[in-house]
Amino acid sequence: MIDGREMNPPETMQLHRIRLRRPVVTDADAIFEYGRDPEVARYADWPVRTSMDGLVEALQRRGKLWETGAEFYWVITRTGEDRAIGGISFRVAEDSAEVGFLLHRQHWGEGIATEAARAVVEWALALPFLRRVRATCDAENLASARVLEKLGFTLEATLPRAVVRPNLSSEPRDALMYTLVKPAA
Repeated sequence: MIDGREMNPPETMQLHRIRLRRPVVTDADAIFEYGRDPEVARYADWPVRTSMDGLVEALQRRGKLWETGAEFYWVITRTGEDRAIGGISFRVAEDSAEVGFLLHRQHWGEGIATEAARAVVEWALALPFLRRVRATCDAENLASARVLEKLGFTLEATLPRAVVRPNLSSEPRDALMYTLVKPAA
């Protein structure tokens, strides 16, 4: 229970081709593998990883954030394998939530990001207090925009000069804000 609201996020979600699970410190090598790829990190709001420094600590912080309800984060693995190939995050604020995802380049174009995001969004929309889920992406990140559109998100706004994408520019860049509103009961 967080702020008097029942959350109970599943620690694992077994899906058709993938599994979502809470990260562990032994995921650091796999996360570093895709986090150091400039194409994967291109539209991220963090710099491309050049070393493992701080990665284990970041994974430990994710565990603490989960326990406090500040953020829930799952690594994405293939069914039958346990190597992280991406991640998906979920944060609640009031009656809405934000979702974000990242995937190893080797798995782009396979529908894995869509499958993972769909599972998290469906879980989120089942929460009685939640009315909407939102996601943002860089205005040029057409692949992420397409994933959100496949899930039924609607482009709500273009946010001018909203986010610094350090792997592209030190200047803030435009972002697209997508929303998915829970149907009225």
